[in-house]
Amino acid sequence: MRLILLALLWAPVLCAQTSLPLSGTAPDTRIRTFLFELDLGAGAQPYTVTANLNTSAPSGLTVRLIDLRGYSADATPSSSFVNQQVVAGAGTANCALSGNASGLRCFAVEVRPTGSGTSDFSGSFNATAGAATLTAQDQVVVGSTTLQLQVGKLATWSRAVGGGQTPQGLELNFGAVSQTVAVRFEAQGTGLSKIDVYDNTGGSATLLTTFSASGGTINQTTVLLLTHSGVATLRVNTHSPSGGNVTWRLSVPCSVTLGVPGSNDSKVDESDSCTASSRPGPWLVLAVLPALLAALRRRRA
Repeated sequence: MRLILLALLWAPVLCAQTSLPLSGTAPDTRIRTFLFELDLGAGAQPYTVTANLNTSAPSGLTVRLIDLRGYSADATPSSSFVNQQVVAGAGTANCALSGNASGLRCFAVEVRPTGSGTSDFSGSFNATAGAATLTAQDQVVVGSTTLQLQVGKLATWSRAVGGGQTPQGLELNFGAVSQTVAVRFEAQGTGLSKIDVYDNTGGSATLLTTFSASGGTINQTTVLLLTHSGVATLRVNTHSPSGGNVTWRLSVPCSVTLGVPGSNDSKVDESDSCTASSRPGPWLVLAVLPALLAALRRRRA
């Protein structure tokens, strides 16, 4: 009986360590993004996380699995902390990332059709160690020229710019306690002269990095080390002699949340059908605990 009681008490945790169902639909005008937290505990341990999603749609499925802590600290253009799988038609996309770590690690799963149309998807997010939880989900509009934020961890700004300087601000919430984090910044563009990134927190204007164009083209990636508490503000200035096109992206780890300047809401759109289950709540254990304890007392009597 004691073994049964222990099994029931630990069942929610064990389920959370193995698999979280994930399903929904993705139109070709949107990118669906899901944020999972993986608590690996105090001691370092090996882990593998996978996102296995199947579609029956002829428009296929493109799935990206991103280790946000590793990705944010990696200046490699083709980062090993990202695994993307592309399915041209009906089939299954199987993404996987492995590592050895302790503490909290965050993973983003991006889902979109490979071709034109709407794709259904169903499958799971899986972890071989630790306790996994779905903490956020949203979607962004493909081709939007405004600042796009995905689950508060990934920012994208993509548009045509005119001659001169075009600024765009971005907020980073570091929480109440000061911390130093690595932030990945990357940019690609044509018809440009340079891109400057400033830390404008508290009205300052500290230059963090400059990407200089070669023949009007920029294709660079860097990692910025930022130390702050509370809300910090960055400003990205894109310079062009007579007009061009630019796309820049910024990625942060678990402990920082991105936001639009002047707004506390980093969500874009959470509509459309989707289900993703996290571990069962403690109420399930509490509901059966009295009956189990009564059975134990009767057995002892």
